[in-house]
Amino acid sequence: MTPSPEPVLTFEAMLDNLKRAPNWQHLPDIRVAMWPSQVSFGDDLSDATLFNDRYMESRAFVGKMAFALYLTCGAFLATAIFSVIAITCDMLTNRDWREIVSLNWMLTLFSILMFFLAYGLFKLEPICVRFNRQAQLVHIYQRPGEAMTSLWREVHPFTKFSPSGEGQLSLKLIFRTSPTDLAMAPGAFDLGDESALVDNLTRLEFLRRYMAEGLSAIQPDPQRTANPPSGFTRSVTFKDDGLINFLLAKLVVLPAYYLAGGPLIDRYLLRRAANLQWPAEVEQLCSPGADLSGYDTTPVQAHPDIFYRFNGRGFDLVDIHGNVLG
Repeated sequence: MTPSPEPVLTFEAMLDNLKRAPNWQHLPDIRVAMWPSQVSFGDDLSDATLFNDRYMESRAFVGKMAFALYLTCGAFLATAIFSVIAITCDMLTNRDWREIVSLNWMLTLFSILMFFLAYGLFKLEPICVRFNRQAQLVHIYQRPGEAMTSLWREVHPFTKFSPSGEGQLSLKLIFRTSPTDLAMAPGAFDLGDESALVDNLTRLEFLRRYMAEGLSAIQPDPQRTANPPSGFTRSVTFKDDGLINFLLAKLVVLPAYYLAGGPLIDRYLLRRAANLQWPAEVEQLCSPGADLSGYDTTPVQAHPDIFYRFNGRGFDLVDIHGNVLG
């Protein structure tokens, strides 16, 4: 007897499953703004190729991929060097080849596995997202010449909690692509966006304000030091991080970074990100004076009397006077 096929879930059913999942949390709709006194941005937006009033582009993936490549390339180089030295010493002492294999096969195999893992990471397609303000669209890069485009007004924002112990909270943007399918895009622009729920909420407000009001609405707070948003780890300083962390970074982490080929990895990934081949239609929609006939380019405005406010663990909906609703 042929087993009956699994029922196909609708987009609404998949969305409900995410809302009920223990490691997912539904965030406020983009028609609700963050409580104004909690909003503070610290992003340097001076790079006009990534931040302008037509679109802005997230390249947080570069730093994340670079960190994974530091580890795999470093592990490959270290184990490969030790393997060569060990095998050479064994050969010089005239050991039997079977004994040489039995002594060194695990280290050599690990080195080979790290090589192929690093090679696979180099070949991964980058995860890049463009927020097209002038067309009110979100473009999700898939591969050279191919991208998925969704309506900003239909976004469903979520936080995804990492496995226990990792402490990472990722801002995820869910879009309907068909009655039975969805697309998921990362909302992070900076490594710090994934440190806490309040960081997810602040980045969501950053996106909401940009798409509604433009670049002028997301300028850095004058009281904060502005840094270009990036997926790379911030530089460790004696003033901010203390003596122990500073010495550890300079005496251990920095030499390991260079030995693993860090500068070359960074250069390759940054050049690759700058040369992404977006589809021609995406480039046209993001260009000055683009023909946007057929698109609803009306910005999504937030409710004037309802806000969400971070409460230390989650968020509350509040009225214009700060009173919790419901």
